[in-house]
Amino acid sequence: MNISNERWIRDVVVEILGEEPATISDGENLFEAGLDSVGLLRLVNRLRRGGLQVSFGDLAREPTLAAWDRLVGSEKAADDGAEPASGHTADAPDEGGANSEPTQLGVMQHAYWVGRSAGQRLGGVAAHLYAEFDHPPTGTDPAIDANRLKAALERVLERHETLRTRITSDGRQEVLAKLSALLAVHDMRGHSEAEVQDHLSRMRDAFSHQALDIDNGEVMSVALTLLPDGATRLHLDVDMIAADAVSYRILLADFAALYGSPSLNLPPLGLNYRDYLAGTRSGHAQRVHQAAEAWRERLPTLPGAPILPEVIEATSRDATPRVARRHLWLAPGQKQQLTEIARRNGVTVAMTVATVLSEVVGHWSTTDHFLLNVPMFDRAANHPDIDRIVGDFSSSVMLEVDLRQPLTFVDRVRALQARMHADAAHASHTGLDVLRDLGRQRGETVLAPVVFTSALGLGELFAPAVTAVVGRPVWVISQGPQVLLDAQVTEFEDGLLVNWDTREDALAPGVVDAMFTAFEQVLREVIDEPAAWNRPIRISTANAQRRRSGDRDVRIVDAAGCDRPDHVAGRLLFAGEDEQGRRPWGRADESGGVRLLGDDDERVDVHGIPVWPVEVEDAIRSDGRIGEVAVVRHDESLVAVVAFEPSTEADTRMTGKAFRAQLARRIPSHLLPSRIIVVDRLPRNADGGANSDALDRLISAKSERSDHVAPRTDLERVLAGAWEEILGLENIGVNEEFIALGGDSLLAARVVSRLREELDTNAVTLRALFRSPTIAELAEQLRKDGDPARLDEVASIVLEIRAMSDDEVASHLGETASDTSSRQSGTAA
Repeated sequence: MNISNERWIRDVVVEILGEEPATISDGENLFEAGLDSVGLLRLVNRLRRGGLQVSFGDLAREPTLAAWDRLVGSEKAADDGAEPASGHTADAPDEGGANSEPTQLGVMQHAYWVGRSAGQRLGGVAAHLYAEFDHPPTGTDPAIDANRLKAALERVLERHETLRTRITSDGRQEVLAKLSALLAVHDMRGHSEAEVQDHLSRMRDAFSHQALDIDNGEVMSVALTLLPDGATRLHLDVDMIAADAVSYRILLADFAALYGSPSLNLPPLGLNYRDYLAGTRSGHAQRVHQAAEAWRERLPTLPGAPILPEVIEATSRDATPRVARRHLWLAPGQKQQLTEIARRNGVTVAMTVATVLSEVVGHWSTTDHFLLNVPMFDRAANHPDIDRIVGDFSSSVMLEVDLRQPLTFVDRVRALQARMHADAAHASHTGLDVLRDLGRQRGETVLAPVVFTSALGLGELFAPAVTAVVGRPVWVISQGPQVLLDAQVTEFEDGLLVNWDTREDALAPGVVDAMFTAFEQVLREVIDEPAAWNRPIRISTANAQRRRSGDRDVRIVDAAGCDRPDHVAGRLLFAGEDEQGRRPWGRADESGGVRLLGDDDERVDVHGIPVWPVEVEDAIRSDGRIGEVAVVRHDESLVAVVAFEPSTEADTRMTGKAFRAQLARRIPSHLLPSRIIVVDRLPRNADGGANSDALDRLISAKSERSDHVAPRTDLERVLAGAWEEILGLENIGVNEEFIALGGDSLLAARVVSRLREELDTNAVTLRALFRSPTIAELAEQLRKDGDPARLDEVASIVLEIRAMSDDEVASHLGETASDTSSRQSGTAA
């Protein structure tokens, strides 16, 4: 290791930590000095740009300057690093008057695009960040000049191509050569206070839950409300498909600079987002392969999502999902306290907050072993302009949280931090890749709907130079597809701001308020009481003493004898009875009532999640067409036998597989029975109860393939052929569900692209596939949306072509070209 490299590494570390060089010793644990995962990512990229091939995992294993000097000096940097890094240096971006050729989306961009499609659990949501800024009167009227604002927006659009990018119907991005900034100005200066507040409320509601028209290049929406006395409110909504958290800061900084100095010429950019993506895809294939192998070795033991108390609606949610924000601000003094105590314990502030979140989530989860979705912000390109361009550079890590063993809080944080560093060392295989791997293994969609986003180390969300121009932020909210809870921690006004954005329509009443209250209590406890770090976290459960089952008082407790919160399963402990012995399971609701679930011998573990037949029956009964249902344990799985109400359309033609596919769109996967058998009526005993022996015989007699239905029409055969080729399967029935066959969003996009080309129709979309996830349903939907006769004709031609050999196709095309040439010659003559 030469002296210049050694000094340079120290200088980079000092810069990231903001410390004096003399205060950091060679053997000091840099995590104790304040380095966090975001800072470590920045450090890795800075070192790589300087020609040093290091990885996240290498540096995290022994975080001292002395160890890093030895690592680089011995040229032993491992090639199993975390980030999708690239040494790519892009050429100057294309400039011209034409739109770009469509290119692939980035990893998270694709997930955001897919998540906009309804018909999937927790889908139908645009990923976007909406903020409102209030500027007080400045002596001029108004505080923000609309014309100057629009001019600055035009220049920001011109500078950053992702802000004028449209997403094509087949899931690619096309940069528009020119896109005018749209600015809506609402003049409320002559209106009453009540009218102003009504307008602002309606604007907030509309902007908070809108889905921008990304098909036509609308990835940013801006409005300005002129308020009485010269004040203004700026409304800014940015779709995350165009800008991640770091890019959002860049966008605001550029806008503020251009508004503040209209004649300013920002330095030109020598790199664009498309070239960045192309460079990252072309490099480090070995690192990606090694990361994928590391994750796949862990698949058999990886958990799924935490099981929070959800509301199961009678139908799929077609209404606009409702997201609400709760926030907690830690003043600068509290931030300093937390920082100091975290450093003394050798952990980061981010992992401390993540551990508090994990403890709270685990308290409200049916399972205490789950995945936490942790976004990562990584700009890994060897280019001087990489930190000045706007785009989505984010990825994610699936952080395994294991609360099954009691630990002191400090040991829990250390364990989670060690797991985070180990998982991040293989982040080249992204969190989305891991979820797809799990989904293929389990034959179901696997979600990670609880998100923890740390923006610590990225600087203030709204820099002083920005707020000086646009005003103080008074409202911020974000939402994303397939997310129940997104917890974020960021620096704000010299303190720490923790936000919770939650799907209010999806979680049981009272759950989020109780969880957030507990989160705040625990976080303040670990800040104010150093002794709290040396004991396990205990979360009190409100209303635990008011529960009754029949005429008896009852407690619902976990394995340690602690009270369970409302809507979470636990063992029933009746008043006056000994805690020892066999206990049934149950859960309480917000009114104090108790739902009995059953005994241990009735329970089935679904990927580590305890499930009882009555829970599955309740979920199935939420479908208003069901007349009777019985769920029984059969060969270590749960099988449902259902009878539809005679008056429903489903009564005559719904198969078990088709009904299961419909259920999969709206109920959690662990509540889906492994099989559903449809009957005219359930077998009953003389007393009217379900005849369990008869049900067992019925289930045994009905094999899984007994309701297999082969494609019946040319259109169904075309659909089946595409599915079979892309999924690598044979003999797919028309009632088989796409996801259950091993499909995922990437494969779905390939199916859609293939069928759009073969059937020559734009009616085949991801939305259509997710809403109609069986061949029978998709064929029926396409016939409704298009011309059935034309579809049948095209499908027949497709089947003819598929039956031809390559030579026959070439011969046919040659004859067609010859015929066309002859006709053209005849016309010319």
